[in-house]
Amino acid sequence: MARDLTREQLALALRAWAYFVGGGTETLREGISLAVPWLEARWDAGDDHLPLTLVHDLGHLLLRGRDFRFASARDLASWPESERTARMTYEDKVLGRWAVDPSVSEAHIAIAGMNARARTAAVAHAVGLALAGPLRAVPELVTANSAHLRTLAASFVEAVPERHEAWGDAAPDEYWRDWAREQIDASVAALPAAGRLFKPEDLWEIAHLERLPSDSARMALREVNTWASRVGPVSPAVALGIRRRAREVPVDADEADQYPAGGFDAISTKGAFENLVRSEVAYVGEGAHDGIDLFDVRFAEGELLYYTRDESPLLDARRDVVFVFDRPAEQRFKIPSLPAQTLVLSQSLAFALQADLVRVFGPAGSKSKFLWVVEHDADREAAREEHQLLSFLLAAEVAHRRVELAVVEGWEQVPEAGRIVWSPRAEPTDQRRLAWVRVGQELWRTGENTIDLREEGASRALADIVLLTIAKGEPRPMKKKKKTAPQPAKK
Repeated sequence: MARDLTREQLALALRAWAYFVGGGTETLREGISLAVPWLEARWDAGDDHLPLTLVHDLGHLLLRGRDFRFASARDLASWPESERTARMTYEDKVLGRWAVDPSVSEAHIAIAGMNARARTAAVAHAVGLALAGPLRAVPELVTANSAHLRTLAASFVEAVPERHEAWGDAAPDEYWRDWAREQIDASVAALPAAGRLFKPEDLWEIAHLERLPSDSARMALREVNTWASRVGPVSPAVALGIRRRAREVPVDADEADQYPAGGFDAISTKGAFENLVRSEVAYVGEGAHDGIDLFDVRFAEGELLYYTRDESPLLDARRDVVFVFDRPAEQRFKIPSLPAQTLVLSQSLAFALQADLVRVFGPAGSKSKFLWVVEHDADREAAREEHQLLSFLLAAEVAHRRVELAVVEGWEQVPEAGRIVWSPRAEPTDQRRLAWVRVGQELWRTGENTIDLREEGASRALADIVLLTIAKGEPRPMKKKKKTAPQPAKK
């Protein structure tokens, strides 16, 4: 058979695909009637290689969640003996895995809260995200004209029976059943055998699809989300080390003497042995029986009392961080060996760092500002577009007052405290900052550290360096100009 189906062949193919669906609703026709608009949307978007069977089954899983019904619960008795093994294997290895996939559940929850029209679009979009890419390179899959699908849809749905055993004369013949089975098997073989079906950026896109202003904005936000997710969250070990390091450094050394710290302020059943309450020693030797006394019992049961140390409130103060994107127009340039534009990578790192700050210091432990410093019209245009995109991406953080975003004219409008700068310029000597990350090339530099972004895990390593700098809270000092002796006036 040719790779492109004719209109007559498509009518037969649709029946064959419908014959093998693995789940859906109470009746077969109802499930197909809901799936055809999803298939039309995907084919209109260029994914005309997707078979109806997989679009139907994944779509209903996303739409119904735990209420999804396997076809075997409805039609097992009516399946021919020769088909049962293949059908049950498909349900078990494909639909069963999808049904317990946490990412599918998250997508279902996001879709369930939408109105009916938005749900249809979201299900179709989610199906495309999950299936279109992996199946695009499968040579066995045929393609078809979406216009033919629209003209055939009504009569096709009408011919689908309520139950499997009622196919009758509308059932596909043996040739088309074998053909459909081959299409499904080839599709299943191309899908990932393990891992989550939807990536974090997929889930974010599905949840916000209804409010995205345009396809171009969706793709731009997806790129930022993709690279931010590749940075990954800060590891628990690094987060713990940063918390410990942060508590060793007063946030404001000029005011630290106003908050006495270092004494004892309470009693707890947890603590270091040297902080043991002295009266606990009285239990030593008391009630001794078979070599065990009350002190040993209280120690084993965790009932001994310890003094806890007082700590300065300054150590728990909120950290204000300013992510500065210098010369945004110049950063809108892609190095051939790097995966995305420099500005996308800079903003993705800042986005990931803001999430890390919340994880490390808590929801109220930090506040971040995203500032674009502009110098000319090209900067203003680039900054305006990026500000609009990140405002949408960080809308929840802005609503909780953890994040602010602004475009500023010149460095005099940038707060000095907490600056983390992403700039294509070399690090200056006359500015206070926590960190200056020089971007725009394969090797990014901050302080004495050089990071090769082409290496695996390089973005996460750079993020950890910046996080540690934020935890320390010590700005890099400005270098003072050397004073020169006055020269004698020339006679």
